[in-house]
Amino acid sequence: MIVERLELRNFRNIAAATLELSPHFNFLIGPNGAGKTVVLEALHLLLRGRSFRSGRVSFLVRHGEPGLAVQALCRDPVRGREHVSLSKDRANRTELRVNEERIKKTSTVAGLLPLQLLLPDLADIVFGEPRGRRQWLDWGSFHVKHDYIETLRRYMRALRQRNALLRSGDSQTLDTWTDRMIEMGEVVVETRTEYVQTVNDEVISCVEALAPGLDIRVGHYPGFEGDSFAEEVGAHTPGDVKLGFTQVGPHRADVRLEADGNAAAGVLSRGQGKLVASAMRIGQARGLLTNQSRPSLFLIDDVWTELDDDHSARFMRLLDGMECQILATSTHEPVAARSVSADRVRVFHVKHGQIAPAANPAEIGAENGL
Repeated sequence: MIVERLELRNFRNIAAATLELSPHFNFLIGPNGAGKTVVLEALHLLLRGRSFRSGRVSFLVRHGEPGLAVQALCRDPVRGREHVSLSKDRANRTELRVNEERIKKTSTVAGLLPLQLLLPDLADIVFGEPRGRRQWLDWGSFHVKHDYIETLRRYMRALRQRNALLRSGDSQTLDTWTDRMIEMGEVVVETRTEYVQTVNDEVISCVEALAPGLDIRVGHYPGFEGDSFAEEVGAHTPGDVKLGFTQVGPHRADVRLEADGNAAAGVLSRGQGKLVASAMRIGQARGLLTNQSRPSLFLIDDVWTELDDDHSARFMRLLDGMECQILATSTHEPVAARSVSADRVRVFHVKHGQIAPAANPAEIGAENGL
């Protein structure tokens, strides 16, 4: 699915804006604080149901206005045109619609279009806590099996209930919730393991394209060391009772990354980490494109920071070889962008919350004096 038109109303510093988007590359060029990232944030809110910057709706609604609205006109080769809209008021009352039909679950909209978010802190997927890598794993699994998210939610509910029973000392119902947790957890583990095996080759291929010579391995740690989740839970239950929480399970899972046989976080530079993280995002999109013919939407916020011109060019060529839609921000023209065919590029200048399309790609960065 491709976003053809995006409309914003009263979103942060943007009073009103309409963007007619290219199905390929879209560059938002302007100084810091102009509103470039706001466009990406609005699309993320529309398609994922939350902001990637702040959870407080009061920060999202333009000062002095009662609420915000985001709309997208999309085109799908099978379903045809889809109109997706979201509105929020300052009390966080939300209305989400697809083709004027009110939608209750944000996962319904999320399933329409796979979204890949690349922010300046992208390298944290490699160097940060396991939670970020689990999110990568879970969203990939969700786009392969849409019912996966509901299974994961059921697992987390059973886990919370079990932990509450462990703390309260209620042993009578502990076994019931332990069995439910194991049942859901085994499905989560199986789905995640299958997904890593499916996407692994795509990620490795992307690493080779972005950073030739870097030997990366991707593995799945399910959150326990043995072969059986049920056996590991049983073995750890006495300790769980003492500690008051569940020690093993998918909630402690991780994507294990190795570089040249060592933990990647310990040997890679920040720039290399960003390239590996980029390969994970792009490899995920390539897997969906190859296996399900589903193109992704990339939201890219100034990823050229910390990348030299050569690696930026490799990054751009890799994206250009995919039939995916890209919205990218930068304070100036990325040198690598010049390698993209002009008919595949649309450029927007952003300044003081105002967004204007450039007459042609040669105008990239003109308003910044570049």
